[in-house]
Amino acid sequence: MAIAQNLSHSPPMNPAAQQLPDLTGQTLSEAITILESYGFQFQTSTKGGYQTFEHPDGSIIHIRPNGEIVRTGPKIRGTDGKTYRRRYNRDGNQIKFEPGAKTHNTGEKVIL
Repeated sequence: MAIAQNLSHSPPMNPAAQQLPDLTGQTLSEAITILESYGFQFQTSTKGGYQTFEHPDGSIIHIRPNGEIVRTGPKIRGTDGKTYRRRYNRDGNQIKFEPGAKTHNTGEKVIL
């Protein structure tokens, strides 16, 4: 099944990655059940232990080998023409990128 790509300047309102409940404290199997109930589908697992789930709106959820959840919205195109994904924390709020700051840690973690 092809996953839709949104490359507009305006991101969709409330992408699926933003709508998920906080998965902190859930077991991996419970988290996967929740992801599936929100329309996410398993895409891949790397040798390093990352698992990736994608939603038809283009949102992506990565589960890192340590259980940390990384939520990103659909691809959007910036005014410079480059594409990027907004990152969201466990409450669904956008994480602002600040060069030099540790803005990649979401604080959301499942039990492995």
